[in-house]
Amino acid sequence: MGSARDSNGLVVLDRDACLQMLATRHVASVAITDGALPLVLPAMYLLKGDEIYVAADRNGILGRRLPDNIVSLCVHDIDDSFASGWNVTVTSQARLVDGATARCLDRLFPLWGRSGENDGQLVVRLDTERIAGRLILG
Repeated sequence: MGSARDSNGLVVLDRDACLQMLATRHVASVAITDGALPLVLPAMYLLKGDEIYVAADRNGILGRRLPDNIVSLCVHDIDDSFASGWNVTVTSQARLVDGATARCLDRLFPLWGRSGENDGQLVVRLDTERIAGRLILG
């Protein structure tokens, strides 16, 4: 973990620390645009190596807006008093993964509110080139 602090006094996390934090969770907030307006929605994700895979219902708003667009994914674990916790944000172009990769990942991504096959699901890949994180120390 880094020891540098930002202007708010939060510890700036290095890349490895950010990836370690992302690996501890599987639900993120994903920022997309809808009709040129920002929209933030929850999404399931999986970190494999230094790539993030996000699953979405192909017919839902995420499924329609994620592929080939620039998105931000935010994951955090911050207590309600803002006394401790962490935040990691990744900004990347969401690239649609091929069918074989998506089918391989399907078992890891059950769609919320659905049962049975994930035929309507798509999976996108985000690279973690643009990653930033902060650690809040009480």
